[in-house]
Amino acid sequence: MENQYVILVSPRDNEVQLVQKQGYKTILLRKEISFDEIFDVDVPIEIDLNNEEVVLERCLELTNQLDIISVFTMNEYRIPLASKISEMLQLKYQLPYEASLRCRNKKMARQKLNEAGVGEIQYRLVTSEANLESQLQGMEFPLIVKPSNDSGSKNVYLCQNESEISTAIKQIVQSKKNIVGQNIDVDILIEEFLDGPEFSIESVTVNGQTTIIGITKKLVTPYPLSIEVGHDFPANLNANEEKEIRRLVEQSLTALGVDFAVTHTEVKLTKKGPRIVEVNARPGGDEIPHLVKAVTGIDLKALAFLVTLGKGIDSLMISSSTVPSASIRFLLANQEGKVQFDEQFRSSCIKEQKWYVKNGESVKRTESNFDRLGYFIVYGDEQNLSSSIADSVEKGLSLKIENLLEI
Repeated sequence: MENQYVILVSPRDNEVQLVQKQGYKTILLRKEISFDEIFDVDVPIEIDLNNEEVVLERCLELTNQLDIISVFTMNEYRIPLASKISEMLQLKYQLPYEASLRCRNKKMARQKLNEAGVGEIQYRLVTSEANLESQLQGMEFPLIVKPSNDSGSKNVYLCQNESEISTAIKQIVQSKKNIVGQNIDVDILIEEFLDGPEFSIESVTVNGQTTIIGITKKLVTPYPLSIEVGHDFPANLNANEEKEIRRLVEQSLTALGVDFAVTHTEVKLTKKGPRIVEVNARPGGDEIPHLVKAVTGIDLKALAFLVTLGKGIDSLMISSSTVPSASIRFLLANQEGKVQFDEQFRSSCIKEQKWYVKNGESVKRTESNFDRLGYFIVYGDEQNLSSSIADSVEKGLSLKIENLLEI
């Protein structure tokens, strides 16, 4: 193990520490490496990750010099690249490259799920606003319009008529690149609106066998914005609802070809039953792994690395200190202006809190998951659900946005 290396592809979380904790050496691939990171890893390599051919050539050179046993990332944008490197290096335990593409691209996932007859929904693919009337034949409003391969609920629109769809398409077409400089897929998805509460399913698949670790309730703003404002774990579902959701997720992961991955699958529970919103081949964001670990003792992030070594939950050190429920709430700006809040606000119920902004700072209106103001996490107990505690704490926060025009 002392001379075995793991390639880390532009990590966004604590991937370096997870790998080092298991006793492996680290190779870091990133476009720009900070001064501190240079000393945190064994082999720092600055490289353009959007130039796939160059990355693959460099990794092939590395494998001729070093004993590389895994390629790991929890960076959603870089999961297909990590899978492709693993495939090229012929590593035994890897998320198949084709599956990684389906999980990254909503168009490809929808096509595959419909072909397999798993939770079918109506959809169309368009590249422009031309001939919309004929393209939309057989579909009923409202409809969802979204890019195939962006994230964070960016440029997701609920449209009530053809004119709104045209406007949404124009907006998406203007976004040529995502935040890491990758091209936005020219195919834009138009889907039937899935009406119902939203959940995410946290699971792991090893050797083709999927284990559902838990189901999270997602709190989302009303459309047209669709911003995630909170999560409650575990979700309070009846037995039949939970059974249907579990079955759909297991069938979907099989249809998409997912293996050796921790997954975060978003589902809506509609009148026609559960339907897939999207499948992500990584642990959930928004501190969902924190909630899951607090309740189950399972560290999803550590597990995400271990599955690249062919290991499952039984290889984890599971925490025995757990709570009945855990919740997170995000704080939003309802308008542009100066944010005002009590920096000294404390509550014994809060287990973790973080502000992304400073008191008095000018902020824009929150329009996606990328421009929220902060969050706090609470745990439930035997008498009170974490969701109730979170709602109570939120009422005590004196958060205001002063409109700049009114000051």
